[in-house]
Amino acid sequence: DCGTSGGVWGIDRGYCLMIGGEAEVVKHLEPIFLTIAPGMGSAPRTPGRTGKAPTEEHGYLHCGPNGAGHFVKMVHNGIEYGMMAAFAEGLNVLHNANAGKKSAASDAET
Repeated sequence: DCGTSGGVWGIDRGYCLMIGGEAEVVKHLEPIFLTIAPGMGSAPRTPGRTGKAPTEEHGYLHCGPNGAGHFVKMVHNGIEYGMMAAFAEGLNVLHNANAGKKSAASDAET
């Protein structure tokens, strides 16, 4: 299995891949993953890292046995959706508080 991240931009930038399956199979398919993942040039390398780049620096990761790739993608989506809900809630609070629409007098608390 292979969870993907990259949206509509992935066709140009490459897809981040979260791969589940037997190690032998993943190794056999590695040329395909290298082709569709973003690759090394898509982001600067972490300062201090030297040596051969691991697969995650190329944009893909073997997450574990069958099902692990989609499980990691599901966790990724859960975090993303939670963040979007928090942003929406914060904006709703500001909207209902008329934030930025009234001028406030300065006092010791502002």
